[in-house]
Amino acid sequence: MTNSSQKRLWIDTDITIGDKASPLSYCDVDDGYALGVLFRSPEVLISGISSTLGNTQDIAESTAKAQQFVTRFGATSLQVFAGSPEPLSNDAPITSTQVAAVNALAAALEEGPMTVLAIGALTNIAMLALLRPDLVANITELVIVAGRQSQQEHFISGHHQPKPFRDLNFEADTLAFEVLAKHQVAFTMVPFAACKDVWVKPHDIARLELANRLGRYLASHSLGWLAEWELVFGANGFNPFDMVAAAYVINPEWFSVKEWPYEVQFGPSDTSKGEDKAYLICNAQVQSKTNAKYCVESTPAVQSTCMERLCRHEIAPFVLGLSHINVIVEDVDIAADFYQRVLGFERAIDHDGSAMDYRGVTMAAFAVDAGLPQDQVNVDVLFVKHPEAGIFLELMRYHAPHGTEQLPKQPKTYDLGGPRHIALEVSNCNAVFRYLKDQEGVTMINPDKDYHPVKLDGFPISFFYWIDKYGIQWEMEEGRQVGAARGIV
Repeated sequence: MTNSSQKRLWIDTDITIGDKASPLSYCDVDDGYALGVLFRSPEVLISGISSTLGNTQDIAESTAKAQQFVTRFGATSLQVFAGSPEPLSNDAPITSTQVAAVNALAAALEEGPMTVLAIGALTNIAMLALLRPDLVANITELVIVAGRQSQQEHFISGHHQPKPFRDLNFEADTLAFEVLAKHQVAFTMVPFAACKDVWVKPHDIARLELANRLGRYLASHSLGWLAEWELVFGANGFNPFDMVAAAYVINPEWFSVKEWPYEVQFGPSDTSKGEDKAYLICNAQVQSKTNAKYCVESTPAVQSTCMERLCRHEIAPFVLGLSHINVIVEDVDIAADFYQRVLGFERAIDHDGSAMDYRGVTMAAFAVDAGLPQDQVNVDVLFVKHPEAGIFLELMRYHAPHGTEQLPKQPKTYDLGGPRHIALEVSNCNAVFRYLKDQEGVTMINPDKDYHPVKLDGFPISFFYWIDKYGIQWEMEEGRQVGAARGIV
C-alpha cells in the first residue's frame, strides 16, 4: 500500500562509481551517494531507475553499474532500464523508440504525476517529451544538476584546480535540454552554487567505513576519488553534487530557492580554450518568458541529514511499521466474522479499491517466500482492518500443505518465548472488558468471575489479557497513549 505522503520518484542516472575514466583517473562517485540516500529516505517512493550518459559515453557501463548497485542495496521490486546509447541529434528525428528507459518512464507517468531526478544527461527525458508530449504534464518537477547565474560564474572547488568543472549534465546533451524547455517542463535547477558548501571529507569516509554495508561500499570506492580531488584540485574532500540534488527531492525546505527566468547563451568556453559553448543561465535579469526554480544555496541540514542516513543502522531505514498480524484459521470467512464481532475489524480494501481477498493462492513464488519450496501450496488469504487502530489481520486457511488441526498448548503469560501477546490501545478499558467477557470464543486470562482491570500504582494505566478462539493472547491497554503519539488516534 502506497503512503499518500510519499513523493513518487523516477531516477535517471549516469552512475559509474568504482570505475576508472583512465588508468590514472577515477569516475565520479556522487551518483552512488545520491542513490544510497534516496534508498534510505521514506519521503520518496522510487518507481524506477534508468541509465543515461554523462560520466560515461557507454550506456552499457552506466546500466550495468546501476543494476549492480540496485542489486546490492535497492528494493527487490526496483528495476533498472537501459537508456539511450546516443545523445539527441537534429539529424535523427525521434519517431519511435526501443529504448527501455523511455518506455518504462512513459508507463510510470501514465500511472500518475511523478518527480523526475535527472543526475546525468537529459536524453531519456527529452525522448519521452518528443514521443509522448501528453505525459509531460505528469512530470511535476524535473530536478537537474545544472545551471549557473552568469557566464562569469566558474565551477571551482579546489585551491589549484587546473580548469573549472563542466556543467556536465547540461553539456552532455544540450539539444535534450532545449527540447524539454520547448515542452515547458517544470525545471528545478540544483547548480554548483548550491553544492559547493556540501563536502565529503576524510572523516566522513572514516565514519562511512564503520557504519554499515552501504557505507563500506561508498567509502572503499571513494578513496581514489578523494585522492584525485586532493592531488589534482587541491581540495580536502569532494562535493557530492548528485547527493545534493537528491536532498532537494527529499526536502526542498533545506534550500533557498528562487523562481527566475532562464535561457541558453553562447560564449567563450571556460573549459576548452579557443572554443565557444552553450551556457545554461538562470537569474532575475534574463529576458525570457519561461521560469525555473533555482536553488541559490543549501542549508547545513543537507550535509548532516544525508550523512546521518547513509550511516544509520543496516536495516532501520527500511522497517517502516507494522504491516499485519497473521492468523491461521479453519475458514477465513468464519474468522473474519469472529474478529468483526469481538473487536470490530472490517474486511479490508486495497489502495486501488479492491477487496484484499485472495482465494486459492497456488503460485510457486509464494511457496518459496514461505519457506516451502518443495510443497504444493493452496491457501486462502483474507485481510481485515480495524477502522480505528489501523491494524491489519491476515487470515489464512491452508488447504495444502496440511498442518495440525489442533491449537497448540496455550503458554502461560510468564513462559519464556514469544510473542506472548498483541496489545491494542483502548480509551475505555472497563467498557471493552465488559463487552469481551461475554463474547463467544473469548477466554479471559483469569477465569475467576471477579477478574477485572485495575489501575497500576503510580501510573495512569490499566489493562487486561484475553485469548481468542485461535489461541492468540491479546492485551487491551488504557492510558499509555502509544497510538496517539504515533498519530494513529
